[in-house]
Amino acid sequence: MSAADLTAETMELFRESGLETYTTFLLGAGASVTSGLPGWDDFAIRLLLQSGSVPSAETARILLNRQDPLIVVEAARVAFGEKWDKKLRFALYEGTSDLAPSPLHLAAVGHFLTTDADDSSLATLNFDTLLEQVIQDETGEEAYSLTQPAPNGTHFGVHHLHGVITPHRTESVVLTLSDFSDLIADEESWQLEYLQEALAKGVLIIAGTSYRDPDVRQWLHAALRNKPNKHNAMVLLTRESFSISKREYAELQSALGDQWRAVGLEPVLLEDHSDAAQIIRELRHVTLASYQAPQERSRILWRAHAARFDELQTLYVDQLEQDASTLRDALDVDRLNLTLWLANGDGGIGRWAAQDRIYRDFASLRIVSTGHDSEWIAGKALGVDEVLFKNLAEGTTRRWRSVLAAPVSVPHPKFPRHSAAVLTVGLPGQASDYEPTTMMWTDPLLDIADEWGLRLAAVAFGA
Repeated sequence: MSAADLTAETMELFRESGLETYTTFLLGAGASVTSGLPGWDDFAIRLLLQSGSVPSAETARILLNRQDPLIVVEAARVAFGEKWDKKLRFALYEGTSDLAPSPLHLAAVGHFLTTDADDSSLATLNFDTLLEQVIQDETGEEAYSLTQPAPNGTHFGVHHLHGVITPHRTESVVLTLSDFSDLIADEESWQLEYLQEALAKGVLIIAGTSYRDPDVRQWLHAALRNKPNKHNAMVLLTRESFSISKREYAELQSALGDQWRAVGLEPVLLEDHSDAAQIIRELRHVTLASYQAPQERSRILWRAHAARFDELQTLYVDQLEQDASTLRDALDVDRLNLTLWLANGDGGIGRWAAQDRIYRDFASLRIVSTGHDSEWIAGKALGVDEVLFKNLAEGTTRRWRSVLAAPVSVPHPKFPRHSAAVLTVGLPGQASDYEPTTMMWTDPLLDIADEWGLRLAAVAFGA
């Protein structure tokens, strides 16, 4: 599945959550891992190795798996001594040359900035300042990293519940067992007051976290006891974060739902990380009486194209050939094959049109599954909502050795854009052949995808 399949039932969960009065976003490590930063375990392994506390990554993993990970990291802290703050910076940003905000960062900040009213707040358990980067990029104004109560008049602030680590400074970091124990013992911590206030005002939406931090559990346990009845704490859970199959996820969903509700949180079970980002984009619209969920908009798009199948086949094949000419120049190849795929709103994506052929029978279109682990690059690109490159297995085709895929974001007259189509490009060389010229073909490809988004919207929504 993908964000194109988000149902009305899923979005309905947010209608009576406190969303209409105030929204607080709390992002965990999952938001930053997709930006290229290490998850908690990988960060801990780096610290243990760089401190000389363990001889190998395998030894570090044994310690993490068989003991409380928070105690394990104490070893690195002791070994580093006074260099601890500096070494935290080196371990977090090791091997990183450029950090790009993830879809979750972009979506949360997008919600935060789309009104003049003071009706939302941003918080993170992560040490990085990617949320601040997005705010500054979008507004041109300075964004503040808050590791204590926000001063009056601070608008563009991000609340860092566990401190901040940038390439140049370390501030108020909560990482080891002693750090967490000290914070939990403080019954008047600003973090606890912040979360209590968040639930008193409206909904708290938690995304990208495994919820294993002991202080967060304690704070939320206390905050949930006194919240208004219609103000919920909602946790967005994705199959992608569990790294399990669709079958395994289906078998676990009942238990997952029960365990989260038992501790006072409302679980929202999703497939891909991109689903969580799309949900956040939808929140400003979900309480409208006319609201249509992404699945419904995808189905409208699919049905509108089915109704005009023969007419649009000819038009789209001609347009794909024109676009292919542009991409041949950009990729510096003599031949390629450009194909348009459409999401059907039922967990599938259909190969709808190709530059080198006209499909004469709508019923015979190939439909493949979508999602981050789809075997088809078109389905995977829709699931992860990003440009992908894939080498084809030997013998798959005589003509093409790799495939490039770009999701197509389709606008709507009233509701947010959502990716409901994919363009794939069959190429004669390996993916590595085109990586050195990424700057040459990325913009033309994205421009073509944007034009297709407008074209598809005009057919489906008259926009």
